[in-house]
Amino acid sequence: MRMVKFAKIFFLVMATVIFIDIKSCTAESLKFIDSEGDTGYFVDTDSFAEENNSVFRVNMVVIRINLNEMDAVNLRINHRLQTYIIRSIKTYSYDKRTEIKSDDQIRPTRNYQEKSLMGDLVKLVLEGELD
Repeated sequence: MRMVKFAKIFFLVMATVIFIDIKSCTAESLKFIDSEGDTGYFVDTDSFAEENNSVFRVNMVVIRINLNEMDAVNLRINHRLQTYIIRSIKTYSYDKRTEIKSDDQIRPTRNYQEKSLMGDLVKLVLEGELD
């Protein structure tokens, strides 16, 4: 079971490296957060922009291999209040490396828990590593 999870993670990371090499950010700036099934979650650490001591912006990359899609999700996070806002989502075709759609609609503020995907993203951005 552990080997299967490792194989999926390895495949997602390699797929990301191939895709990101062609796009604007570098593979070195992507840090793996977690995976679930055929979906991998990464944070682009080069996109980090601090607004103040508790608020920052960052891009999360979501790769759905089974759907041949990748989302670049622009987030605004308040880590003191444990809230986030999705500011935009751009969806790309993975194999053709073309933008499928762009959604600049700002979503309502949502809460997150420390022990969650978003909590892991925040920890990775602010502390540079996960437990």
